[in-house]
Amino acid sequence: MKIKQGILGILLIWGLGGPVAITAQAERVNEEDVNLQKMFIDASREKLLGNYDNAIALLKEILKKDNKNAAAAFELARSYEATNDDEKAIKAVKDAIEWDSKNIWYLKYLADIYQKLNRNEEAAKAYERIVQLEPNDEFNYFRWAYFLVRADEINDALKVYDMLEKKVGVNEEVIRRKHSLYLGTGDNKKAARELERLIEAYPNYMEYRHLLAGFYQQIGDEKKATEIWRQILSMDPNDAKAQLALAGKPEEAQGELQFLESLKPIFSQEGVDIDLKIGQLMPFIQRVADTGDQQLAAAALELSSILEAVHPTEAKAFSASGDLLYYSGKKQEALEKYKKTLELDDTVFLVWEQAMHIYEEERQYQKLLDFSEQAMDLFPNQAIAYYLHGVAASELDDQQEALSALQQALLMSGNNGFLQMQIQSRLGLVYNNLGQYSRSSQAFEAALALNAKAPEVLSQYAYALAERGENLEKAREMAALANDIFPKQPEYLFTYGWVLYQMKDYRKAREWMDKALQNGGEKDPGILEHYGDVLYQLNEPEKAIEYWKQAREMGSGSELLKKKITDKKLYE
Repeated sequence: MKIKQGILGILLIWGLGGPVAITAQAERVNEEDVNLQKMFIDASREKLLGNYDNAIALLKEILKKDNKNAAAAFELARSYEATNDDEKAIKAVKDAIEWDSKNIWYLKYLADIYQKLNRNEEAAKAYERIVQLEPNDEFNYFRWAYFLVRADEINDALKVYDMLEKKVGVNEEVIRRKHSLYLGTGDNKKAARELERLIEAYPNYMEYRHLLAGFYQQIGDEKKATEIWRQILSMDPNDAKAQLALAGKPEEAQGELQFLESLKPIFSQEGVDIDLKIGQLMPFIQRVADTGDQQLAAAALELSSILEAVHPTEAKAFSASGDLLYYSGKKQEALEKYKKTLELDDTVFLVWEQAMHIYEEERQYQKLLDFSEQAMDLFPNQAIAYYLHGVAASELDDQQEALSALQQALLMSGNNGFLQMQIQSRLGLVYNNLGQYSRSSQAFEAALALNAKAPEVLSQYAYALAERGENLEKAREMAALANDIFPKQPEYLFTYGWVLYQMKDYRKAREWMDKALQNGGEKDPGILEHYGDVLYQLNEPEKAIEYWKQAREMGSGSELLKKKITDKKLYE
Protein backbone atom coordinates (compact mmCIF):
# COMPACT_ATOMS: atom_id res chain seq x y z
CA MET A 1 0.00 0.00 0.00
CA LYS A 2 1.24 3.52 -0.77
CA ILE A 3 1.24 6.41 1.70
CA LYS A 4 -1.97 8.42 1.54
CA GLN A 5 -4.11 10.24 4.16
CA GLY A 6 -3.01 7.94 7.01
CA ILE A 7 0.43 9.50 6.96
CA LEU A 8 -1.06 12.84 8.07
CA GLY A 9 -1.55 11.47 11.57
CA ILE A 10 2.23 11.54 11.88
CA LEU A 11 2.35 15.01 10.32
CA LEU A 12 -0.04 16.39 12.94
CA ILE A 13 2.08 14.93 15.73
CA TRP A 14 5.10 16.77 14.28
CA GLY A 15 3.10 20.01 13.89
CA LEU A 16 3.41 20.13 10.11
CA GLY A 17 0.29 18.53 8.79
CA GLY A 18 -2.49 20.54 7.17
CA PRO A 19 -5.97 20.17 8.70
CA VAL A 20 -7.08 17.21 6.62
CA ALA A 21 -9.02 14.10 7.55
CA ILE A 22 -7.09 11.21 9.09
CA THR A 23 -8.18 7.74 8.05
CA ALA A 24 -7.10 4.60 9.81
CA GLN A 25 -4.93 2.24 7.86
CA ALA A 26 -7.06 -0.83 7.58
CA GLU A 27 -4.52 -3.30 6.31
CA ARG A 28 -1.03 -4.18 7.42
CA VAL A 29 1.60 -1.79 6.13
CA ASN A 30 4.30 -3.17 3.91
CA GLU A 31 7.97 -2.24 3.79
CA GLU A 32 7.42 0.42 1.07
CA ASP A 33 4.78 2.16 3.18
CA VAL A 34 7.11 2.20 6.17
CA ASN A 35 9.89 3.73 4.08
CA LEU A 36 7.56 6.42 2.74
CA GLN A 37 6.40 7.24 6.25
CA LYS A 38 10.01 7.49 7.39
CA MET A 39 10.78 9.85 4.50
CA PHE A 40 7.77 11.98 5.39
CA ILE A 41 8.89 12.21 9.02
CA ASP A 42 12.41 13.11 7.87
CA ALA A 43 10.99 15.80 5.57
CA SER A 44 8.90 17.14 8.44
CA ARG A 45 11.93 17.33 10.70
CA GLU A 46 14.00 19.14 8.06
CA LYS A 47 11.16 21.62 7.54
CA LEU A 48 10.94 22.26 11.28
CA LEU A 49 14.68 22.93 11.38
CA GLY A 50 14.43 25.36 8.49
CA ASN A 51 16.32 23.08 6.11
CA TYR A 52 13.82 23.63 3.32
CA ASP A 53 16.05 22.39 0.49
CA ASN A 54 16.43 19.03 2.24
CA ALA A 55 12.68 18.90 2.92
CA ILE A 56 11.91 19.66 -0.74
CA ALA A 57 14.25 16.90 -1.92
CA LEU A 58 12.61 14.32 0.36
CA LEU A 59 9.06 15.36 -0.59
CA LYS A 60 9.90 15.18 -4.29
CA GLU A 61 11.29 11.70 -3.72
CA ILE A 62 8.00 10.70 -2.06
CA LEU A 63 6.06 12.02 -5.05
CA LYS A 64 8.22 9.98 -7.42
CA LYS A 65 7.19 6.86 -5.56
CA ASP A 66 3.59 7.98 -4.89
CA ASN A 67 2.78 10.39 -7.72
CA LYS A 68 -0.67 11.45 -6.50
CA ASN A 69 0.06 12.03 -2.83
CA ALA A 70 -1.87 15.22 -2.05
CA ALA A 71 -0.45 15.60 1.47
CA ALA A 72 3.13 15.48 0.19
CA ALA A 73 2.31 17.96 -2.59
CA PHE A 74 0.77 20.33 -0.04
CA GLU A 75 3.84 20.18 2.22
CA LEU A 76 6.04 20.67 -0.85
CA ALA A 77 4.07 23.82 -1.68
CA ARG A 78 4.61 25.17 1.86
CA SER A 79 8.32 24.42 1.62
CA TYR A 80 8.58 26.22 -1.73
CA GLU A 81 6.77 29.23 -0.29
CA ALA A 82 9.20 29.32 2.64
CA THR A 83 12.02 29.71 0.10
CA ASN A 84 10.06 32.48 -1.71
CA ASP A 85 9.53 30.29 -4.78
CA ASP A 86 5.85 31.16 -5.04
CA GLU A 87 5.27 29.90 -8.59
CA LYS A 88 6.47 26.41 -7.67
CA ALA A 89 4.35 26.61 -4.52
CA ILE A 90 1.29 27.39 -6.63
CA LYS A 91 1.98 24.46 -8.96
CA ALA A 92 2.46 22.06 -6.04
CA VAL A 93 -0.71 23.09 -4.20
CA LYS A 94 -2.68 22.89 -7.45
CA ASP A 95 -1.48 19.29 -7.74
CA ALA A 96 -2.68 18.69 -4.16
CA ILE A 97 -6.08 20.14 -5.05
CA GLU A 98 -6.33 18.00 -8.19
CA TRP A 99 -5.59 14.84 -6.21
CA ASP A 100 -7.82 15.80 -3.26
CA SER A 101 -10.43 18.13 -4.76
CA LYS A 102 -12.63 18.36 -1.67
CA ASN A 103 -9.94 19.60 0.71
CA ILE A 104 -10.85 23.27 1.38
CA TRP A 105 -7.59 23.91 3.26
CA TYR A 106 -5.59 23.40 0.10
CA LEU A 107 -7.84 25.91 -1.67
CA LYS A 108 -7.55 28.43 1.17
CA TYR A 109 -3.78 28.10 1.11
CA LEU A 110 -3.80 28.71 -2.66
CA ALA A 111 -5.95 31.82 -2.12
CA ASP A 112 -3.48 33.07 0.51
CA ILE A 113 -0.59 32.82 -1.95
CA TYR A 114 -2.62 34.61 -4.62
CA GLN A 115 -3.42 37.35 -2.10
CA LYS A 116 0.26 37.78 -1.29
CA LEU A 117 1.00 38.14 -5.01
CA ASN A 118 -1.97 40.52 -5.46
CA ARG A 119 -3.59 38.07 -7.89
CA ASN A 120 -7.05 38.82 -6.55
CA GLU A 121 -9.14 37.45 -9.41
CA GLU A 122 -7.54 34.01 -9.02
CA ALA A 123 -7.98 34.21 -5.22
CA ALA A 124 -11.68 34.95 -5.80
CA LYS A 125 -11.99 31.86 -8.02
CA ALA A 126 -10.44 29.75 -5.26
CA TYR A 127 -13.06 31.00 -2.81
CA GLU A 128 -15.81 30.37 -5.31
CA ARG A 129 -14.83 26.69 -5.18
CA ILE A 130 -14.58 26.85 -1.39
CA VAL A 131 -18.14 28.19 -1.17
CA GLN A 132 -19.32 25.29 -3.34
CA LEU A 133 -17.68 22.88 -0.89
CA GLU A 134 -18.81 24.71 2.27
CA PRO A 135 -21.96 26.66 1.34
CA ASN A 136 -23.02 27.21 4.97
CA ASP A 137 -19.89 29.04 6.16
CA GLU A 138 -20.59 32.81 5.99
CA PHE A 139 -16.90 33.69 6.29
CA ASN A 140 -16.17 32.12 2.91
CA TYR A 141 -18.68 34.40 1.17
CA PHE A 142 -17.11 37.48 2.77
CA ARG A 143 -13.64 36.39 1.60
CA TRP A 144 -14.93 35.68 -1.91
CA ALA A 145 -16.53 39.12 -2.12
CA TYR A 146 -13.42 40.71 -0.61
CA PHE A 147 -11.20 39.39 -3.40
CA LEU A 148 -13.72 40.40 -6.04
CA VAL A 149 -13.69 43.96 -4.70
CA ARG A 150 -9.89 43.98 -4.76
CA ALA A 151 -10.08 42.75 -8.36
CA ASP A 152 -12.47 45.66 -9.08
CA GLU A 153 -15.31 43.28 -9.85
CA ILE A 154 -17.86 45.25 -7.82
CA ASN A 155 -21.00 43.87 -9.48
CA ASP A 156 -19.82 40.30 -8.91
CA ALA A 157 -19.08 41.12 -5.27
CA LEU A 158 -22.62 42.47 -4.86
CA LYS A 159 -23.98 39.24 -6.35
CA VAL A 160 -22.02 37.25 -3.76
CA TYR A 161 -23.56 39.33 -0.96
CA ASP A 162 -27.01 38.78 -2.50
CA MET A 163 -26.29 35.04 -2.55
CA LEU A 164 -25.32 35.15 1.13
CA GLU A 165 -28.44 37.12 2.04
CA LYS A 166 -30.63 34.44 0.49
CA LYS A 167 -29.09 31.96 2.90
CA VAL A 168 -28.94 34.01 6.13
CA GLY A 169 -31.58 36.70 5.63
CA VAL A 170 -31.13 40.42 6.36
CA ASN A 171 -27.73 40.81 7.93
CA GLU A 172 -26.27 44.11 9.20
CA GLU A 173 -22.71 43.33 8.12
CA VAL A 174 -23.78 42.32 4.61
CA ILE A 175 -25.93 45.41 4.19
CA ARG A 176 -23.20 47.72 5.47
CA ARG A 177 -20.80 46.26 2.92
CA LYS A 178 -23.29 46.56 0.09
CA HIS A 179 -24.03 50.13 1.19
CA SER A 180 -20.31 50.97 1.02
CA LEU A 181 -19.97 49.41 -2.43
CA TYR A 182 -22.94 51.31 -3.83
CA LEU A 183 -21.59 54.49 -2.24
CA GLY A 184 -18.22 53.87 -3.85
CA THR A 185 -19.82 53.50 -7.28
CA GLY A 186 -21.78 56.72 -6.80
CA ASP A 187 -25.15 55.01 -6.68
CA ASN A 188 -26.53 56.95 -3.71
CA LYS A 189 -30.06 55.74 -4.32
CA LYS A 190 -29.14 52.07 -3.90
CA ALA A 191 -26.80 52.95 -1.03
CA ALA A 192 -29.73 54.57 0.79
CA ARG A 193 -32.00 51.66 -0.07
CA GLU A 194 -29.70 49.23 1.74
CA LEU A 195 -29.98 51.27 4.96
CA GLU A 196 -33.75 51.46 4.49
CA ARG A 197 -33.84 47.65 4.32
CA LEU A 198 -32.12 47.54 7.72
CA ILE A 199 -34.76 49.87 9.14
CA GLU A 200 -37.54 47.73 7.65
CA ALA A 201 -36.06 44.62 9.25
CA TYR A 202 -35.47 46.29 12.63
CA PRO A 203 -37.95 49.21 12.79
CA ASN A 204 -37.45 49.93 16.51
CA TYR A 205 -33.66 50.05 16.45
CA MET A 206 -32.92 53.77 16.21
CA GLU A 207 -29.24 53.42 15.33
CA TYR A 208 -30.16 52.32 11.80
CA ARG A 209 -32.27 55.44 11.37
CA HIS A 210 -29.32 57.49 12.65
CA LEU A 211 -27.17 55.86 9.98
CA LEU A 212 -29.63 56.78 7.24
CA ALA A 213 -29.98 60.40 8.44
CA GLY A 214 -26.20 60.67 8.71
CA PHE A 215 -25.82 59.28 5.19
CA TYR A 216 -28.18 61.90 3.77
CA GLN A 217 -26.19 64.61 5.57
CA GLN A 218 -22.99 63.14 4.18
CA ILE A 219 -24.22 63.43 0.58
CA GLY A 220 -25.67 66.90 1.21
CA ASP A 221 -29.35 66.01 1.12
CA GLU A 222 -30.37 68.02 4.19
CA LYS A 223 -34.07 67.80 3.35
CA LYS A 224 -34.17 64.01 3.56
CA ALA A 225 -31.85 64.02 6.57
CA THR A 226 -34.22 66.39 8.37
CA GLU A 227 -37.18 64.14 7.52
CA ILE A 228 -35.43 61.16 9.11
CA TRP A 229 -34.38 63.13 12.22
CA ARG A 230 -37.98 64.31 12.69
CA GLN A 231 -39.21 60.76 12.18
CA ILE A 232 -36.84 59.65 14.95
CA LEU A 233 -38.11 62.37 17.31
CA SER A 234 -41.70 61.39 16.62
CA MET A 235 -40.81 57.88 17.81
CA ASP A 236 -38.47 58.96 20.63
CA PRO A 237 -38.75 62.64 21.68
CA ASN A 238 -35.67 62.24 23.92
CA ASP A 239 -33.33 61.04 21.19
CA ALA A 240 -30.24 63.24 21.75
CA LYS A 241 -28.71 62.82 18.29
CA ALA A 242 -31.91 63.89 16.59
CA GLN A 243 -32.35 66.80 19.00
CA LEU A 244 -28.82 68.02 18.30
CA ALA A 245 -29.25 67.59 14.55
CA LEU A 246 -32.40 69.69 14.52
CA ALA A 247 -31.46 72.16 17.29
CA GLY A 248 -31.93 75.80 16.34
CA LYS A 249 -33.37 75.10 12.91
CA PRO A 250 -37.02 74.01 13.08
CA GLU A 251 -37.62 75.47 9.65
CA GLU A 252 -34.43 77.20 8.54
CA ALA A 253 -30.99 77.97 9.91
CA GLN A 254 -30.98 80.70 12.54
CA GLY A 255 -28.17 82.94 13.72
CA GLU A 256 -25.22 81.47 15.59
CA LEU A 257 -26.20 82.95 18.96
CA GLN A 258 -29.76 81.63 18.65
CA PHE A 259 -28.41 78.24 17.66
CA LEU A 260 -26.18 78.10 20.73
CA GLU A 261 -29.08 79.18 22.93
CA SER A 262 -31.21 76.36 21.52
CA LEU A 263 -28.59 73.81 22.56
CA LYS A 264 -28.84 74.57 26.29
CA PRO A 265 -31.67 72.11 27.10
CA ILE A 266 -29.82 69.27 25.37
CA PHE A 267 -26.47 70.15 26.98
CA SER A 268 -28.22 70.05 30.37
CA GLN A 269 -29.25 66.39 29.93
CA GLU A 270 -26.94 64.04 31.81
CA GLY A 271 -27.84 61.08 29.63
CA VAL A 272 -26.60 62.67 26.41
CA ASP A 273 -23.07 61.58 25.45
CA ILE A 274 -20.58 64.41 26.03
CA ASP A 275 -18.91 63.66 22.69
CA LEU A 276 -22.14 64.54 20.88
CA LYS A 277 -22.25 67.86 22.72
CA ILE A 278 -18.56 68.62 22.12
CA GLY A 279 -19.12 67.83 18.43
CA GLN A 280 -21.70 70.64 18.29
CA LEU A 281 -19.45 73.05 20.19
CA MET A 282 -16.21 72.50 18.27
CA PRO A 283 -17.09 74.61 15.18
CA PHE A 284 -17.78 77.58 17.44
CA ILE A 285 -14.52 77.15 19.34
CA GLN A 286 -12.77 77.28 15.97
CA ARG A 287 -14.77 80.38 14.99
CA VAL A 288 -13.69 82.13 18.19
CA ALA A 289 -10.07 81.10 17.49
CA ASP A 290 -10.27 82.54 13.97
CA THR A 291 -12.15 85.76 14.76
CA GLY A 292 -11.79 86.48 18.48
CA ASP A 293 -15.54 87.22 18.53
CA GLN A 294 -16.23 87.99 22.21
CA GLN A 295 -20.00 87.72 21.95
CA LEU A 296 -19.78 84.30 20.32
CA ALA A 297 -17.16 83.24 22.89
CA ALA A 298 -19.45 84.25 25.76
CA ALA A 299 -22.38 82.29 24.31
CA ALA A 300 -20.22 79.22 23.74
CA LEU A 301 -18.77 79.54 27.25
CA GLU A 302 -22.27 79.28 28.67
CA LEU A 303 -22.55 75.88 27.01
CA SER A 304 -19.11 74.70 28.14
CA SER A 305 -19.98 75.79 31.69
CA ILE A 306 -23.12 73.64 31.47
CA LEU A 307 -20.88 70.76 30.34
CA GLU A 308 -18.66 71.27 33.39
CA ALA A 309 -21.67 71.12 35.70
CA VAL A 310 -23.36 68.15 34.00
CA HIS A 311 -20.13 66.19 33.36
CA PRO A 312 -17.85 67.22 36.28
CA THR A 313 -15.50 64.26 35.82
CA GLU A 314 -14.98 64.76 32.08
CA ALA A 315 -11.73 66.51 31.17
CA LYS A 316 -13.14 67.49 27.76
CA ALA A 317 -15.64 69.89 29.32
CA PHE A 318 -12.94 71.94 31.07
CA SER A 319 -10.67 71.78 28.04
CA ALA A 320 -13.43 73.30 25.89
CA SER A 321 -13.82 76.16 28.38
CA GLY A 322 -10.05 76.61 28.41
CA ASP A 323 -9.91 76.94 24.64
CA LEU A 324 -12.73 79.46 24.54
CA LEU A 325 -11.15 81.57 27.29
CA TYR A 326 -7.72 81.40 25.67
CA TYR A 327 -8.94 82.46 22.22
CA SER A 328 -10.97 85.29 23.72
CA GLY A 329 -7.83 86.67 25.41
CA LYS A 330 -8.53 85.53 28.99
CA LYS A 331 -5.32 83.56 29.37
CA GLN A 332 -5.11 83.26 33.15
CA GLU A 333 -8.69 82.01 33.35
CA ALA A 334 -7.93 79.60 30.52
CA LEU A 335 -4.90 78.34 32.44
CA GLU A 336 -7.05 77.40 35.43
CA LYS A 337 -9.36 75.41 33.17
CA TYR A 338 -6.41 73.60 31.61
CA LYS A 339 -5.07 72.75 35.07
CA LYS A 340 -8.45 71.27 35.98
CA THR A 341 -8.40 69.33 32.71
CA LEU A 342 -5.04 67.83 33.62
CA GLU A 343 -6.25 66.93 37.12
CA LEU A 344 -8.92 64.78 35.46
CA ASP A 345 -6.78 63.45 32.61
CA ASP A 346 -3.07 64.22 32.27
CA THR A 347 -2.52 62.06 29.18
CA VAL A 348 -3.32 64.65 26.48
CA PHE A 349 -0.13 66.51 25.57
CA LEU A 350 -1.94 69.27 23.66
CA VAL A 351 -3.39 70.51 26.94
CA TRP A 352 0.08 70.56 28.53
CA GLU A 353 1.40 72.44 25.50
CA GLN A 354 -1.38 75.03 25.62
CA ALA A 355 -0.73 75.67 29.32
CA MET A 356 3.02 76.04 28.68
CA HIS A 357 2.37 78.59 25.94
CA ILE A 358 0.27 80.62 28.35
CA TYR A 359 3.09 80.63 30.91
CA GLU A 360 5.47 81.78 28.17
CA GLU A 361 3.14 84.48 26.83
CA GLU A 362 2.47 85.76 30.35
CA ARG A 363 6.23 85.72 31.12
CA GLN A 364 5.74 83.41 34.11
CA TYR A 365 9.08 81.77 33.50
CA GLN A 366 9.60 80.05 36.85
CA LYS A 367 6.20 78.39 36.53
CA LEU A 368 7.00 77.52 32.93
CA LEU A 369 10.29 75.95 34.03
CA ASP A 370 8.59 73.75 36.64
CA PHE A 371 5.61 72.88 34.45
CA SER A 372 7.73 72.01 31.42
CA GLU A 373 9.86 69.73 33.60
CA GLN A 374 6.73 67.77 34.54
CA ALA A 375 5.76 67.63 30.86
CA MET A 376 9.19 66.27 29.90
CA ASP A 377 8.86 63.52 32.52
CA LEU A 378 5.44 62.47 31.22
CA PHE A 379 6.15 63.01 27.51
CA PRO A 380 9.91 62.42 27.00
CA ASN A 381 9.53 62.39 23.19
CA GLN A 382 7.89 65.82 22.84
CA ALA A 383 10.49 68.27 21.52
CA ILE A 384 8.30 71.33 22.20
CA ALA A 385 8.44 70.63 25.97
CA TYR A 386 12.25 70.72 25.90
CA TYR A 387 12.19 73.89 23.80
CA LEU A 388 9.89 75.73 26.21
CA HIS A 389 11.96 74.49 29.14
CA GLY A 390 14.97 76.03 27.41
CA VAL A 391 13.11 79.31 26.91
CA ALA A 392 12.22 79.46 30.61
CA ALA A 393 15.76 78.63 31.75
CA SER A 394 17.21 81.25 29.40
CA GLU A 395 14.86 83.97 30.68
CA LEU A 396 15.76 82.99 34.26
CA ASP A 397 19.44 83.41 33.32
CA ASP A 398 20.32 79.73 33.70
CA GLN A 399 22.03 79.59 30.32
CA GLN A 400 23.67 76.17 30.76
CA GLU A 401 20.32 74.54 31.60
CA ALA A 402 18.80 76.37 28.63
CA LEU A 403 21.57 75.19 26.32
CA SER A 404 21.14 71.55 27.39
CA ALA A 405 17.35 71.61 26.92
CA LEU A 406 17.51 73.38 23.56
CA GLN A 407 20.16 71.03 22.17
CA GLN A 408 17.99 68.07 23.19
CA ALA A 409 14.96 69.72 21.59
CA LEU A 410 16.88 70.20 18.34
CA LEU A 411 17.84 66.51 18.26
CA MET A 412 14.19 65.53 18.73
CA SER A 413 12.61 68.05 16.36
CA GLY A 414 12.64 65.69 13.36
CA ASN A 415 11.14 67.27 10.23
CA ASN A 416 9.39 70.09 12.09
CA GLY A 417 11.01 73.02 10.29
CA PHE A 418 9.09 75.70 12.22
CA LEU A 419 10.14 74.27 15.58
CA GLN A 420 13.74 73.88 14.38
CA MET A 421 13.73 77.56 13.43
CA GLN A 422 12.46 78.56 16.89
CA ILE A 423 15.05 76.39 18.62
CA GLN A 424 17.94 77.71 16.53
CA SER A 425 16.89 81.32 17.16
CA ARG A 426 16.68 80.74 20.93
CA LEU A 427 20.07 78.99 20.80
CA GLY A 428 21.38 82.15 19.15
CA LEU A 429 20.26 84.16 22.18
CA VAL A 430 21.67 81.63 24.66
CA TYR A 431 25.09 81.50 22.95
CA ASN A 432 25.04 85.30 22.85
CA ASN A 433 24.39 85.42 26.61
CA LEU A 434 27.29 82.99 27.13
CA GLY A 435 29.61 85.23 25.08
CA GLN A 436 29.98 82.59 22.35
CA TYR A 437 29.27 85.05 19.56
CA SER A 438 30.42 82.92 16.64
CA ARG A 439 28.09 80.07 17.65
CA SER A 440 25.34 82.59 18.27
CA SER A 441 25.56 83.93 14.71
CA GLN A 442 25.73 80.40 13.30
CA ALA A 443 22.52 79.46 15.14
CA PHE A 444 20.71 82.60 13.94
CA GLU A 445 21.86 82.03 10.36
CA ALA A 446 20.61 78.42 10.57
CA ALA A 447 17.23 79.75 11.71
CA LEU A 448 17.07 82.27 8.85
CA ALA A 449 18.00 79.51 6.39
CA LEU A 450 14.72 77.85 7.38
CA ASN A 451 12.74 81.10 6.98
CA ALA A 452 14.53 84.27 5.91
CA LYS A 453 11.53 86.43 6.80
CA ALA A 454 10.62 85.06 10.22
CA PRO A 455 10.03 88.24 12.28
CA GLU A 456 10.83 86.54 15.59
CA VAL A 457 14.24 85.40 14.31
CA LEU A 458 15.03 88.75 12.69
CA SER A 459 14.20 90.60 15.91
CA GLN A 460 16.11 88.24 18.20
CA TYR A 461 19.17 88.29 15.91
CA ALA A 462 19.05 92.10 15.80
CA TYR A 463 18.81 92.23 19.61
CA ALA A 464 21.83 89.91 19.98
CA LEU A 465 23.92 92.08 17.64
CA ALA A 466 22.82 95.20 19.53
CA GLU A 467 23.87 93.60 22.81
CA ARG A 468 27.28 92.91 21.32
CA GLY A 469 27.45 96.39 19.81
CA GLU A 470 28.50 95.01 16.43
CA ASN A 471 27.06 94.97 12.88
CA LEU A 472 24.55 97.56 14.05
CA GLU A 473 23.47 98.54 10.55
CA LYS A 474 22.65 94.91 9.79
CA ALA A 475 20.82 94.76 13.12
CA ARG A 476 18.83 97.89 12.26
CA GLU A 477 17.79 96.46 8.87
CA MET A 478 16.65 93.17 10.41
CA ALA A 479 14.73 94.93 13.20
CA ALA A 480 13.04 97.21 10.65
CA LEU A 481 12.03 94.22 8.51
CA ALA A 482 10.56 92.41 11.54
CA ASN A 483 8.38 95.45 12.26
CA ASP A 484 7.30 95.71 8.63
CA ILE A 485 6.22 92.06 8.63
CA PHE A 486 4.54 92.13 12.04
CA PRO A 487 3.76 95.68 13.19
CA LYS A 488 2.71 96.67 16.71
CA GLN A 489 4.50 93.71 18.33
CA PRO A 490 6.07 95.13 21.54
CA GLU A 491 9.19 92.94 21.42
CA TYR A 492 9.93 93.93 17.82
CA LEU A 493 9.27 97.62 18.49
CA PHE A 494 11.58 97.49 21.51
CA THR A 495 14.35 95.72 19.60
CA TYR A 496 14.38 98.40 16.92
CA GLY A 497 14.58 101.03 19.64
CA TRP A 498 17.40 99.16 21.37
CA VAL A 499 19.41 98.97 18.15
CA LEU A 500 18.97 102.74 17.75
CA TYR A 501 20.07 103.18 21.35
CA GLN A 502 23.28 101.27 20.65
CA MET A 503 23.75 103.52 17.60
CA LYS A 504 23.43 106.45 20.09
CA ASP A 505 20.30 107.82 18.41
CA TYR A 506 18.57 108.22 21.77
CA ARG A 507 15.63 110.37 20.65
CA LYS A 508 14.53 107.92 17.95
CA ALA A 509 15.21 105.05 20.35
CA ARG A 510 12.76 106.65 22.79
CA GLU A 511 10.11 107.01 20.07
CA TRP A 512 10.26 103.28 19.27
CA MET A 513 10.32 102.24 22.90
CA ASP A 514 7.30 104.48 23.55
CA LYS A 515 5.50 102.47 20.84
CA ALA A 516 6.57 99.23 22.52
CA LEU A 517 5.13 100.38 25.87
CA GLN A 518 1.89 101.52 24.22
CA ASN A 519 1.41 98.06 22.65
CA GLY A 520 1.82 95.91 25.75
CA GLY A 521 5.51 96.28 26.55
CA GLU A 522 4.73 97.76 29.98
CA LYS A 523 4.46 94.18 31.28
CA ASP A 524 8.02 93.30 30.24
CA PRO A 525 10.67 94.18 32.88
CA GLY A 526 13.43 94.16 30.23
CA ILE A 527 11.67 96.80 28.14
CA LEU A 528 10.97 98.91 31.23
CA GLU A 529 14.61 98.75 32.32
CA HIS A 530 16.00 99.73 28.93
CA TYR A 531 13.43 102.51 28.57
CA GLY A 532 14.89 103.88 31.77
CA ASP A 533 18.36 103.67 30.19
CA VAL A 534 17.14 105.77 27.24
CA LEU A 535 15.66 108.39 29.59
CA TYR A 536 18.91 108.58 31.53
CA GLN A 537 20.81 109.24 28.29
CA LEU A 538 18.30 111.99 27.49
CA ASN A 539 19.09 113.67 30.83
CA GLU A 540 15.89 112.60 32.58
CA PRO A 541 17.43 110.67 35.51
CA GLU A 542 14.40 110.90 37.80
CA LYS A 543 12.10 109.37 35.21
CA ALA A 544 14.79 106.79 34.43
CA ILE A 545 14.85 105.68 38.08
CA GLU A 546 11.04 105.37 38.05
CA TYR A 547 11.16 102.93 35.15
CA TRP A 548 14.05 100.99 36.69
CA LYS A 549 11.96 100.57 39.84
CA GLN A 550 8.98 99.42 37.76
CA ALA A 551 11.22 96.84 36.11
CA ARG A 552 12.26 95.57 39.55
CA GLU A 553 8.60 95.40 40.66
CA MET A 554 7.75 93.43 37.51
CA GLY A 555 10.19 90.73 38.58
CA SER A 556 13.60 91.62 37.16
CA GLY A 557 16.32 90.56 39.59
CA SER A 558 19.40 91.57 37.62
CA GLU A 559 22.33 92.79 39.70
CA LEU A 560 22.98 95.61 37.22
CA LEU A 561 19.45 96.93 37.71
CA LYS A 562 19.82 96.91 41.48
CA LYS A 563 23.04 98.89 41.15
CA LYS A 564 21.36 101.44 38.86
CA ILE A 565 18.60 102.02 41.39
CA THR A 566 20.93 102.14 44.39
CA ASP A 567 23.48 104.50 42.81
CA LYS A 568 20.88 106.37 40.71
CA LYS A 569 23.26 106.03 37.83
CA LEU A 570 23.35 104.22 34.49
CA TYR A 571 25.59 101.15 34.26
CA GLU A 572 26.06 99.20 31.04
